Amino acid sequence: IDCDEEKELCTKYKVNAYPAVRLLKRGNEGEVISTRYRGKRTRRAIVSFAKKAYLPPVTHLQLADLKNFKEVDNIVIIAYVQSDQESVLLDFKATASLHHQDFVFGYVTEMPIADAEGLKVPSIVSYKADGDNRILNGPFGVPEIETFLRVVKDDIISEFSERYIETYMSKSKLTAYIFVTNEEDGIALRRTLTSLAKTFQNVITFGLVDAVEYAPMAKSYGLIEDVFPALVVHAPMNDNVFLYKQGKAITAETTDIMLRTILQAKATNGQVFGTEEQDHSSH
Repeated sequence: IDCDEEKELCTKYKVNAYPAVRLLKRGNEGEVISTRYRGKRTRRAIVSFAKKAYLPPVTHLQLADLKNFKEVDNIVIIAYVQSDQESVLLDFKATASLHHQDFVFGYVTEMPIADAEGLKVPSIVSYKADGDNRILNGPFGVPEIETFLRVVKDDIISEFSERYIETYMSKSKLTAYIFVTNEEDGIALRRTLTSLAKTFQNVITFGLVDAVEYAPMAKSYGLIEDVFPALVVHAPMNDNVFLYKQGKAITAETTDIMLRTILQAKATNGQVFGTEEQDHSSH
């Protein structure tokens, strides 16, 4: 909508800065309800916002629904409960209603489904697009569910922002920067490297960096322009920098070799990993 042409409409929906996104839906009595989007201006984030608005606060799932529902959004929360565990289900539904704009929620009451998933009942599972799934085993109430949601909302590979630069520059840990130019590469590399990020989370901070927005940062680490995705490891304690060979596919195996070599103090400043020679010498 061009707000210069449709001033009255934009005023009606309180649009006073651009670009702006509003989600409009019909209420129970036919009225139009406008919801302001305040998230990131990316396709993935906006689609996620629309899905949460479209779906009910919590969905009762059958076996046929489960596989697709797990993948309907970036984070999907599913409770596995027995049909007679009414208080547990009420607590879950109440929490889901409060956090409907943050997560997609569903629940299962068929015990064969929980058994097939290898889960105790009651339990809650967060299914994440990056594969960092987590489980909350019962018994639990609203406080425990709230704590669980706060934990699963954080990504082990966080999106880099200058606002949190102190986190990435801590001298007590290494920092692994994953530079990407599109969401697809970011999603794929999160899946590839999340397991490693969890393994090394006490000694390495991982960040996903927009290589377009932070092009000067990529250049400062010696990266070649327009050859992305790329991986850089920075050691804030001595300002050493280690590179993954640009143009070569970033794999978990080679990244693991790279990180272990650096942590064992066997790498030299400026060393490039991902070449056959480096892979062989690092074993």
